[in-house]
Amino acid sequence: MDSNVGLAIQCVGILLITLLSLFMRRSIRTVALRYWTTAWASLALSLVSLFIGFHIASDPKIFYSIYFLGEYIFGLMFLAGCRQHGSGARVGKTAYLLILFIAIAAVLPYASADFNDLFMVQATIMAGLFAAAFLALREVEPRKQRSPGVQVMSFALLLLSIDFLHYLPMFGARKGLWGITIPTGYLKFTSIFDLILEILLGFGTIMVLMESVRHEVERANGQLLRVRDRLELLAQMDPLTEALNRHAFHSLISENESGRVKNTSGSIAVIDIDNLKPINDTLGHPSGDKAIRAVATAIRSVIRADDMLFRWGGDEFLVLMFQLHVTDAGKRMQKLNSILAQNSSHWNSIPMRVTVSHGVAGFDSLSVLAQAIEHADKEMYRRKQELRRAGKQLEVVHLTD
Repeated sequence: MDSNVGLAIQCVGILLITLLSLFMRRSIRTVALRYWTTAWASLALSLVSLFIGFHIASDPKIFYSIYFLGEYIFGLMFLAGCRQHGSGARVGKTAYLLILFIAIAAVLPYASADFNDLFMVQATIMAGLFAAAFLALREVEPRKQRSPGVQVMSFALLLLSIDFLHYLPMFGARKGLWGITIPTGYLKFTSIFDLILEILLGFGTIMVLMESVRHEVERANGQLLRVRDRLELLAQMDPLTEALNRHAFHSLISENESGRVKNTSGSIAVIDIDNLKPINDTLGHPSGDKAIRAVATAIRSVIRADDMLFRWGGDEFLVLMFQLHVTDAGKRMQKLNSILAQNSSHWNSIPMRVTVSHGVAGFDSLSVLAQAIEHADKEMYRRKQELRRAGKQLEVVHLTD
């Protein structure tokens, strides 16, 4: 195997990497990938031009110029991709270097008749470009642990920089400039060494792109989960009072039946607005909505943060008070009418008298909530009947007077 075969193998390998990058651009649309795809395509064109210059062309200088320029574009575009991935920077000042490199590529083939002398200059420039790309990648999350893809790319760029830099003394030594002799067999495999490192660089590039796709998927999944949680919250919330609704209550019961909620005890209260219909009839439904919100606010002022408030019906509320004895729960509910008397006018912005009737019952597990609700509802209804009887007795007394 001679150096020409090694160059041919390098051409085929870089062409395959270029095709892979082009295929990836169909599904991954990032600025960095666009730069890197351009870089691999430029390198492929560069190596093909060099192969033609060595074996086909009678005057290879024009193909040498294309080779030099293609490699410079490869280095510049890879540097631009690393800068964009590392810090979000665009090509910017990197584009101005292209003018300088065009001039170098046009003049360099005529500087010497020995291609190896020209390659020493070429290798020095490429080593500098690889080093600059390595430094640009170091800007990726400098305060955090870098991803495996970035680490592989950084390692490959560092090795390529060293690899191309070592060509300077190596090709100089072939003429005995450094007092050392490089085995001829070593020079035959330089293209293979370059290809191995370039494949490592391409592999790291693919890893970085896959990591970017994974991060995008994770962000999208996070957004979907937040939207789902928001929709679930909206589905379980009464929009007027921001209390939970019956759907939320039945979800709680379903979780208990599936064993996801452990048995617990506490008290349950059923609260009904006494005079909502007269408010709606005389002041209108907007005033009735304000009365409902006022009752919800009053209930929240007497329950704890861990207790659960449900809007059970149009004018009815239900409160779950966990680990609270029924006597203590009843004392809390008895405060509601005094709180409403003090604040309902302020909360509603219009003069209205809002009162409620309540019933409280205890439960020792979520499986008996239905019975507890029934008992609390009966207690609430009994209080409401007592209120009505008291109102009628007061009306009879006024008539007698």
